Amino acid sequence: MLLHIRTLVTAVALVCLCLSTSSAQTNQGRIRGRVADGSGGVLPGVAVVATSADARVVATTATDGAGDYVFEKLPAGALTLTFQIEGFEVASTQVVIQPGAASVVPLQRLSLASIAESVVVTARAPVDVLPLPVIPPTPLPVVVPVAEHDHESVCGPAKPAAESVSFGTIRSRRYGAARRLYAVGDELIIEGGTLNGIEAGRNFVVRRRFRVGAPGSPDLMGEHTSGVVQIVSADERFSIGVVMYACDELMIGDVLAPFAPEPIRAPDPVGPAAYDEAARILFADAGQTMGMARRLMVIDRGSDQTVHAGQRLTLFHRERRGASPVVVGDAVVVAVRADSATIRIEHATDVIVSGDWAAPQRSPVAGPRVASTASLP
Repeated sequence: MLLHIRTLVTAVALVCLCLSTSSAQTNQGRIRGRVADGSGGVLPGVAVVATSADARVVATTATDGAGDYVFEKLPAGALTLTFQIEGFEVASTQVVIQPGAASVVPLQRLSLASIAESVVVTARAPVDVLPLPVIPPTPLPVVVPVAEHDHESVCGPAKPAAESVSFGTIRSRRYGAARRLYAVGDELIIEGGTLNGIEAGRNFVVRRRFRVGAPGSPDLMGEHTSGVVQIVSADERFSIGVVMYACDELMIGDVLAPFAPEPIRAPDPVGPAAYDEAARILFADAGQTMGMARRLMVIDRGSDQTVHAGQRLTLFHRERRGASPVVVGDAVVVAVRADSATIRIEHATDVIVSGDWAAPQRSPVAGPRVASTASLP
């Protein structure tokens, strides 16, 4: 009889424990949401604080690189979410946590902080009031000048490498995040930090890809360079960079790549064109369909085919297969990759388009020419 009583008591206790655990779980809910600026640009690093009706802090988190935040376990009932980040007005919203459910909070937009005007009031202070401390202004970031180099070796289109390397992605301007295009001197928030190999003081080139849409190659991609950024501070996940110079305007979504500039060098001497070793012109820069004087274009040969920076090229096309080449200009190589190169058009007597040719000029003082296995274009 005593054994039966003990068994019954144990069973009742287990049922109560299960009910208690189930009740605790169903009294909690999950929410997620996103924070953006006034223009819709996502904001990483925003502090999100959940407080109860009695102003008690229930949980805290921060938005990730996509501006998203998640609270896994919040007590059921009404809560207040407060959003705060430097440069923006503090905002809050009311949410109701449904027990045992997952909810999505509507997009929270933060407004830029208003510029406050200082008004100095002179009065006699009470003897028991201590003066407020003077808070110094935020110092400007310390940057190191970029070593002298050929800007055109950086600012120009390129054929993407087979294995592209990205260290981070531009997410917003540090102050005044509503702006989505950036210029020299702007401080930028970059998603990517020391865990990605970013270090303070290091320079990175900023790039974005574009679809070329060349005839016969609709899937061909190009790579546009928008400028150079220097890192002034970095933690594990995020960095602050300053735009050192801009080829054009940098924008949200541009990625950081290794900075490998070419030194300034004089072009090779003018020489006869080796038409049987010509490279094919692939495309011009983003938004451009043809080449002309001072524009940059990409050819389909690089260092693997002995193309080098400073090399002169004769630009030509053929009216029909087997016809003599029609010279339309000349160019100089400004940057080289393994299987492609970027050229600057020096002179042009006609428009230059994808599919035209670029023949290397052989210097009269160069050594014996290495025979080429390339077929006659």
